[in-house]
Amino acid sequence: MKLNIEFFINNFIDAIGAGIYKITVKHHNKEELLYIGESVFVLVRCATHLFKFKKDPNYLGFTHESVQDEDITLKLELIETCSNMEIRKKKEKEYIERYRPKMQSGVSDRMRPIEEKIEVLTKFLSS
Repeated sequence: MKLNIEFFINNFIDAIGAGIYKITVKHHNKEELLYIGESVFVLVRCATHLFKFKKDPNYLGFTHESVQDEDITLKLELIETCSNMEIRKKKEKEYIERYRPKMQSGVSDRMRPIEEKIEVLTKFLSS
């Protein structure tokens, strides 16, 4: 795996707690929002995302070839902190509806099927 990963480089300490986060991919000065999520422990949840991604790049729409591209950066960033679970979940859904992340189906926070994720990301990387 040769792509770059930016893991909460601007707000690592804030991401230790509860909040809403996003996963984006950057390639040649273009950036695409892949996923928005929430967690009571953002860093732990995002580490789980990275573990699943390392185990199987298809998890975020990548292929074994695309993860070898050094011009790609996968970014995990905090959108906001929020300790109240009810408010956090409501805001997460609002962000998903407003920004329509490419890896999410549009139904709550559910992800698209793997084939669709690969198709969407491949299209972005080749444009």
